[in-house]
Amino acid sequence: MAGEPEAAARALHEAARSEVSLPLTRIVVSATLALIAVADGRLPRACELVHDALGLAGRDDLRKTPSASLAHIAAGAVYAAQGQLDQARGELEQALRSRQGIAGSSPWPTFVATLTLAQVVLDQGNRSRAERLAAAAREVLTELPDGADAQRARLDALGRRLAGPRRVPALSEPLTEREEAVLRMFDGDGSLRKIAKELYVSLNTVKTHTQAIYRKLGVSDRKDAVARGRDLGLL
Repeated sequence: MAGEPEAAARALHEAARSEVSLPLTRIVVSATLALIAVADGRLPRACELVHDALGLAGRDDLRKTPSASLAHIAAGAVYAAQGQLDQARGELEQALRSRQGIAGSSPWPTFVATLTLAQVVLDQGNRSRAERLAAAAREVLTELPDGADAQRARLDALGRRLAGPRRVPALSEPLTEREEAVLRMFDGDGSLRKIAKELYVSLNTVKTHTQAIYRKLGVSDRKDAVARGRDLGLL
């Protein structure tokens, strides 16, 4: 009925402000309201809500709960809306890692995290990973009940972006010559120790180059680094 969404939002706001609400409830409410605020373009309010949710989610007795992962999803969405893509990716990846170990939880947060992360990595130019994440989000979508039209529309919009012309943004900080050499050697099955031996450098040096490569390419593992390197014409 008309007015129900507004009434639900008011109830959520009251729960978020209530000091008697259970901490887990307050995390869920604050994170959910933050996601709504992001969608409405109210970023200052979204930041306040995420701050509250993360503060509670950081407690030792709560940080491994499904509710805590929702706080990180909301934080990722806020960072993404602000254009802070590295921070957004970190929050969303943390949330997905947490949810992998949670059995029987709602698929909705996993869908939101996966789809938002796909959009973030696509904005960073990592098309290959975005495609894999989009496929994973579509699989999660099958677990959602009927009426998930808004989620399906977001996924379809991402699909249209992926189907469009390939646009790879230039790196804000280019790889050094030695980092490019390490990246080329990622395109194989050699260990970091083997790479160090072939380049006549120490293992710690290769580890340092690896972290720099991941940071500059906006990735978190070798597979994505290679895919991003190909997109950029480095391989």
